[in-house]
Amino acid sequence: MIDLSSARLTTLAVHKVGNKVRQEGVIASKELFPLEEEYMTQILEDYFLRPFKAEEFFKFDHPSDLSMNEVYTYSRQIFSQSREEFLQASTHILTHLYTHSAHPHIKSGELYVAHFRECVVDGHEVDAVGIFKSENKDVFLKVEGQEDQVNMRAEEGINIKKLDKGCLVFNLYAEDGYSVLMVDKSSEDTTYWREDFLQVKRIQDNTFQTESFLNLTKNFCEDVFGREQDKKEQVVFLNRSLHYFTKHKEFDLEEFKDDVLPSQEYRDQFDDFRNVYEEESGLPPADEGFAISKFAVRNLRKHFRTQIKLDTHIELKLDPKFAEQASEWMERAYDEQRGMFYYKVYFNEEVEDE
Repeated sequence: MIDLSSARLTTLAVHKVGNKVRQEGVIASKELFPLEEEYMTQILEDYFLRPFKAEEFFKFDHPSDLSMNEVYTYSRQIFSQSREEFLQASTHILTHLYTHSAHPHIKSGELYVAHFRECVVDGHEVDAVGIFKSENKDVFLKVEGQEDQVNMRAEEGINIKKLDKGCLVFNLYAEDGYSVLMVDKSSEDTTYWREDFLQVKRIQDNTFQTESFLNLTKNFCEDVFGREQDKKEQVVFLNRSLHYFTKHKEFDLEEFKDDVLPSQEYRDQFDDFRNVYEEESGLPPADEGFAISKFAVRNLRKHFRTQIKLDTHIELKLDPKFAEQASEWMERAYDEQRGMFYYKVYFNEEVEDE
């Protein structure tokens, strides 16, 4: 659980970083950005922190040794050094980012390196290092009134509601790579921000385990269950799975199979599928149990099918809260005369949209 509502921006360095392929270079500021103006500081805090709503935690990683991860090392220096040394560490981060901006799709922009106090993570108040990059510019209209005349001109600037890239490094679990949150709104410029610049990987916490098991269940439905069952039964199965995660706080594998899987045959098939999935993905065994992350459940709900799409351009939508009950009032059969399948739906009366 993260709470950034009381977080305070204490130190900020602003630099310019270009595309290395186009040899655009960098502009490293010689001084820290002044934060004397309270209104400006509040704008920056909102710009930097508002996008971090997801509780998907990462940690710094390196194939050889964690100390060789540059952003990890510079973040550690910022946490331990004085304010006077902050600018130098931020310049090292700038140089490191420029080194990895070697793809033609990567845009030039502004790099911000910040320090925050009073961030709350799982009930602990900690400091954080923020690294952000703005790339895209919007056009704004500047309107000014002068006596009996109103003038207007177009200006290009940064939209403070659209942070392009960023990460927050919380001063927790330093020896294991810190706790890191990440934002990346762009997908067309390769994965350089996450994989090359930051070099982070997901932490296998409760959010990760909940998300992974729900994806496992979805894949099982599509690859195994769906080979024998129609779309209606697949929708029911997926929503029965989702309902289990909604109503429970702790995951228990045997309890899940009792609630969700319709027969012993499917229970056995699910165990075989799960064992292969866990081995190939390196997931912790689900039979050990875990606390269910409500954030992950809400986040994945939209990816679970509630509609049955037919090739006759008709769609049937089941209420995800009552998918299993609703399926009792639907029948699927085959019309020999037409040579087509059909659904028969029972109801008492038509209901107006709310």
